[in-house]
Amino acid sequence: MSIDQSTAVKGLMKDRARLIAYIYAIVRDWHLAEDLFQDVSALAVEKHDRIVDSDHLLLWARKAARNKSLEALRKRKYTPLTLADDVIELLDGAWLEIDRTDSDLEVDYLRSCLQKLSSRAQRVVNLKYVEGLSGVQIAELVGSKVHSVYVSLTRAHRSLESCIQKQRLRAEHGNA
Repeated sequence: MSIDQSTAVKGLMKDRARLIAYIYAIVRDWHLAEDLFQDVSALAVEKHDRIVDSDHLLLWARKAARNKSLEALRKRKYTPLTLADDVIELLDGAWLEIDRTDSDLEVDYLRSCLQKLSSRAQRVVNLKYVEGLSGVQIAELVGSKVHSVYVSLTRAHRSLESCIQKQRLRAEHGNA
């Protein structure tokens, strides 16, 4: 038995953030990661008859994403600092653990916590992780020193981590 195209699309959209994060870990370029996710999604819909169920879909998509990512890096003839193949193999085990988490809930936690950051911290985080700008570029845009940008990012990371942990604890204890 295999999944139908609709199930493939729904499963890919559900795990979109995980797959893009996986691709980004290999290619280190958010725009390329998004493009490759689209390629993997199209391929999964095309080959849905080879995919047994939703769990198999995620494993299949991750393997396809890995192959597409490495192929894209070879075609570019530009290789940013990437992970070695054997390191990627080791990380696959860690990704299985991540697969067990409720990514929708984690994204909700992150969104909620991002709103609690100061407007400056939100802007710096957005410029870094959504726009993909470097510390130097962000410093120029916000009118500060590069060191200040990295300090802001470090503080934002800590604040987000703490906030998300608190939300997880509240949810575990039924106080969400």
